[in-house]
Amino acid sequence: MKKRFTDEQIIGILREAEVGAMSIKALCKKHNLTEQTFFRWRNKFGGLDVPDARRLKDLESENARLKRLVAEQMLVIDGMKEIGPKKMMTPSERRDTVQVLVRRGISQRKALRYLGLSRRIASYAPRQAAKDQAVAERLLAASPKVPRFGYRRMAAWLDLGEARVRRLWRQLGLNIPRRRPRRRRSGNDIRLPGAVRPNAVWSYDFVHDQMADGRALKMLCVIDEYTRECLAIEVGASLRAQDVILTLARLMRIYGKPAFVRSDNGAEFTAAKVMRWLRDAAIGPAFIAPGSPWQNGFVESFNGKLRDELLNREWFLSRAEAKVLIERWRQFYNEQWPHSAHGYKPPATVRRNWSEPDTIHPGLTA
Repeated sequence: MKKRFTDEQIIGILREAEVGAMSIKALCKKHNLTEQTFFRWRNKFGGLDVPDARRLKDLESENARLKRLVAEQMLVIDGMKEIGPKKMMTPSERRDTVQVLVRRGISQRKALRYLGLSRRIASYAPRQAAKDQAVAERLLAASPKVPRFGYRRMAAWLDLGEARVRRLWRQLGLNIPRRRPRRRRSGNDIRLPGAVRPNAVWSYDFVHDQMADGRALKMLCVIDEYTRECLAIEVGASLRAQDVILTLARLMRIYGKPAFVRSDNGAEFTAAKVMRWLRDAAIGPAFIAPGSPWQNGFVESFNGKLRDELLNREWFLSRAEAKVLIERWRQFYNEQWPHSAHGYKPPATVRRNWSEPDTIHPGLTA
């Protein structure tokens, strides 16, 4: 409500009282005000001229403005303490920061000015969340099935953009698989030759597990080093040298004869029967150095995937059940598992799409 008397009028009334032409009671009755108001005016404006009153009014206004600024600044400081060291890198983070200051009692416009942001930040309604909902549901549904997949392999498996999956991967809090500690190679380690075409080098190794009742489970895994394809996983209670020969013979009837087979120095692989059979089949054995599993890294890596994605997650009640589930996982690995060595293509696709180059290679490269 507008003041009834201006500062100049108040000083004029006080001057009338100082002249003494009429009593204070009569003066108050003349100007229709109470004696209490008159004495309050005299306490505040007594002895001031009109210019002095104007300066006093300006000082009071400036003081009130400074108090408001200090109060707002304290609210901003408290709000920034609540925000902490977080950076406003994304539009959503900027909007959240503005809301923190608004909750502190600062207007939205001033909060945007203090933070140096455009007013469009607060008025924009995000639409990306609705677009990402279907993709997020696919990621949440697929992640438990393949817990060792990171966002790159998941993007290739679901045929989605890698950048989009990476952003949603972090928003959904999907854990990236923890890397297992790897054994360091010695400085004088010898690098073995690698395959340059399918069927150049096969690698095989044994994996041990047990069923729900404690009975042993032994698996012979055979892979192609070039395509990373798992050619077979032979499952049994125990596997001997004769079982190794029968498995290799069966695979050669299906895929053809490899140039080399790589293995460690286990008794089943170095047995006289196996060595004689390989010699008769004109297949060169390629044994790794004792105590150097990294020289057989392809099959060791495959064994880790087999254990992480199947053996550690399943509780086999019988050997027949184990054979069915292991074979099902082998088919999934060959036909669907995106392998980073071939641009996240499945191993079986690499074999089907491979064509013999113009120059015939012997099968190995140093």
